[in-house]
Amino acid sequence: MSTQTRTPALFRLPEVVFPFPPSGRTTAAAQLVDGVICWSHEHGLVGRRGRDRMRDSGVLDIGLALTGGAPADRALVLLQWFVWTLLLDDRVDDGQWAGGGVLAEFAKDAAGVVNGERRSHEDPMLRVLAEDLWPRTRELVGPDRRAAFAEHVVRHLEAQCEVVDRRAGGVPISLDDYIPLRVELFGADILFDLIEVIHSLDAADAGVVRRCAGNVLGWVNDVYSLEKDLLLGEEANLVRILHDERGCSWQEAVDTAVAMIGEQVERFRRHGEPRALASRLATAMTDVLLWHQGSSRYHWRERGGGAVDTSLTPPSLIWAEFERDPYPVYARLREDFPVMRDEPLDAWVLSRYQDVRTALCDSRFSSANYSWQSGPVVGRILLEMGGSEHTAHRALMSPAFRGRAMNALSEAAFDLAQSLAVRTAGRIRRTGDADLVSTFCAELPIQVMVRVLGLPAGDADVVRPWASAGMAFVSDHRQDPATLRRGFDARDDLYAYLAPHISERRADPGDDLLSVLCTTAVEGRLLTDDEVSGSCALLLAAGADTAEKGLALFLANLVDHPDVLGELRADPSLVDAAWAESLRRDPPTHMVLRQTSEAVDLPGGRVPAGATVACILASANRDPRQFTEPDRFDIHRLTNVDREFAASAGHLAFGAGRHFCLGAHLARLLGRTVPVLLAELPGLRWSDGFTPVSSGLISRAPRELRVTANLQEIAGPRRSSDDV
Repeated sequence: MSTQTRTPALFRLPEVVFPFPPSGRTTAAAQLVDGVICWSHEHGLVGRRGRDRMRDSGVLDIGLALTGGAPADRALVLLQWFVWTLLLDDRVDDGQWAGGGVLAEFAKDAAGVVNGERRSHEDPMLRVLAEDLWPRTRELVGPDRRAAFAEHVVRHLEAQCEVVDRRAGGVPISLDDYIPLRVELFGADILFDLIEVIHSLDAADAGVVRRCAGNVLGWVNDVYSLEKDLLLGEEANLVRILHDERGCSWQEAVDTAVAMIGEQVERFRRHGEPRALASRLATAMTDVLLWHQGSSRYHWRERGGGAVDTSLTPPSLIWAEFERDPYPVYARLREDFPVMRDEPLDAWVLSRYQDVRTALCDSRFSSANYSWQSGPVVGRILLEMGGSEHTAHRALMSPAFRGRAMNALSEAAFDLAQSLAVRTAGRIRRTGDADLVSTFCAELPIQVMVRVLGLPAGDADVVRPWASAGMAFVSDHRQDPATLRRGFDARDDLYAYLAPHISERRADPGDDLLSVLCTTAVEGRLLTDDEVSGSCALLLAAGADTAEKGLALFLANLVDHPDVLGELRADPSLVDAAWAESLRRDPPTHMVLRQTSEAVDLPGGRVPAGATVACILASANRDPRQFTEPDRFDIHRLTNVDREFAASAGHLAFGAGRHFCLGAHLARLLGRTVPVLLAELPGLRWSDGFTPVSSGLISRAPRELRVTANLQEIAGPRRSSDDV
């Protein structure tokens, strides 16, 4: 259910104190944190940003509390399991596994690992489980505990699957179902097993103690994450279930949950045997409580005395409403939260036009964020550079994207568009409809970029996997391990493909961009092979993938507005204006990130120093303070169309300032080919029952555009459908 349509939740966070002492942070603890962070990064479970956030957020303090000063090698295993389950929970929460049986397949594979199945895995979380974490754990727990531990891992995975399935099916969770499920969701038995093992405890009679501690740990999380869970529509929360099932107020539900926690604490104290285990768990419960009370990871809009009014809670760009349609969210941001800290996203969000343009042009907003967005996969490239370094590298590439170079490319681009259009028409004749994304939008940009670089014309399919995987890598704000791995693998394949071409151009250069990159000195030296490959990787991912999405959105706008489509058919010279308006209204890149070097006061508010800043281009382009009736697709809006493809553009689809899109003129050329497609497809309309659906956070577009046309109006194809 939409959180915006629910009655606002009003409650006061409780003053909770446990009668147990907290643990103390030691030098050994700091070494453990460093060890598990390095392990996570080296095995590809987190990227650079995830590594730094793990260090800065303090979330590992919870895992440290569970280790309780055990020997470092044993404690590290527990902390690694804590991180593994935490990352699994984040992947589920972020919705990446919310459909298509992806989580169920992962759970099946993970269960196979702990039950002795031997096979290779591509997913880094499965790979590290099979090749590192489980082999060490099975030796640590020993043969007597191994089966029970494996069962607890499987039950944790099954609980995650159950919650996802219930969410997808709209099946509510009753209180009776939730209480045992919550312990499994937290993975408490996995961690408690390891506590017993790393401290060599005989805890055969510790069932009640473990269950009480598991309930406390899970329910404390629920109370303090209530604001976040209400924002993101999470049903699996004790307070929410009490509120919905009993029909009480939110405050009564919070108070009931706190009372239930107190009852579990008292029961824990009464059954505190064996004492060694109880002491460890008691300290852990206090540390977890203190962490939740002091952390902003789950609750970030507290007001005096812990009071929360969710009508004042800012939206998040990772909630369900955003994925369905971001534009109402953007409108609310512009009006109520123009400069906002988005805690789940871990960024400050700018949504108004003037604030976004300032951030793109002001030198206090650097592009240092690309050190973790693209740096790990392609090294230091143009996106990350500043100052004279950026100027020199941009000057190297710029001639390939303007003037005579674009004129020379124009004929090839139109020939490609014609061939693709004929092929699309042929498919409609054969099957009744076609997908414009796969037949046109995805083909034209990649084939044009291959020609820009001077690679063999037939090699588009060779570099295509990198274009999508590389853009996914850069766009993955949470740095999902599997997405990172696919990016690295695609990068390796691309670099291996480019290596002989680079060698050839160094020995015998031509007049293509690859030759320029190989033979022109920048700041007194030639680029290395890796730097050349990284530049090519940037151009293929940013150029081909972004252009594909932009063309898909352009065609979707035309089919959605038949009057505009008809006007463009009648007068193809309007294509530049229509293309520019589509880029304004529906830019393929919704967000670019920046990093502040100092605190900056903007018209909409202050951004602190050292902040990751999400500049929402798509919101700025629909700011009514800048554009009249900004949601309307109006191809006559513009008075100077040429300006909209230059650094002085009014819209921000190409960015602004020093990092204004290098390929704006190439984008203009690609958009100009659309009338060629329209001429082959008279009566173009959506296939029966089809509605385009966009997805994505940083870049966003439909993955499919299923259309049909009145092809009887065409006498026949003007060339073979196999010309491409």
